[in-house]
Amino acid sequence: MAGMSIIVCLPSSAAGKVDEAVAEAMTPFARDGVGAVERDVWDCFRICGGTVGLPVPADYEDDARLITDRPRWDGTLEPGLPGMCAGGPRGLIDFRDALRAKAAEHAGRVWDRWREVASCHPAADDESVFFYRHLAAAGTRASYETSQEAADYRAQPAVRAWAEVAPTMARPDIADHFSFDWNAVGIGQHSREKYVATYEFSLLPSRNVLTLGGWWYELDEAPLHGACHSRAECVHEPDVGEGHRGVQSYLLALPADTLLVNVRCHV
Repeated sequence: MAGMSIIVCLPSSAAGKVDEAVAEAMTPFARDGVGAVERDVWDCFRICGGTVGLPVPADYEDDARLITDRPRWDGTLEPGLPGMCAGGPRGLIDFRDALRAKAAEHAGRVWDRWREVASCHPAADDESVFFYRHLAAAGTRASYETSQEAADYRAQPAVRAWAEVAPTMARPDIADHFSFDWNAVGIGQHSREKYVATYEFSLLPSRNVLTLGGWWYELDEAPLHGACHSRAECVHEPDVGEGHRGVQSYLLALPADTLLVNVRCHV
């Protein structure tokens, strides 16, 4: 048994009855034959921010609309972090809008610069081509980095040229991973829009979510619909896109008065 957190999305009308609304939304996924879905998920839960709650802008930390942690079984509260809460209206949750905008703008510049560099050289093969060539020659994942195949990848004119450009594109003021010094060919393998979105959403933590439509979306698991006993019987379309980007896009698109409640489950 282990623990997990999930954001339960509730309509604004639930503001005066958060505990009851969360319990109702969670019930289909309960263990011990109580839940309606085939895959039982949790056996107990608590509304809790703690150290993995939802961030709030500094000017709103005392807003009465924020949802506070519920006590543990012994009546004590879990230690929290400044600026974190157990939930509140989506409009009060900090989704790092300004930083995401800066990241999106810069990632677009990186994509444009790679296309400019690549256009001056013969088309380069992706690093995966060289990696699997290395494995086919009895190499291992551990030995690849110092292999001839890795050297061949880096020797491609476009990749070699990018190695000189990448340091000038690094933006540690945005995030450490905004260095753009690996898998250069991969930059151009997606549309500009998708590449930009990937880096923009990389600034937000991974989240599990229970949507307004009753979909339990747990990262790396197929979504479950609370109205259907099994995935095989379900004819509904999930309201969350695939992967981390899909979850974040869903949360960002919710109306500002939608309640987001962080729930800690024992699973």
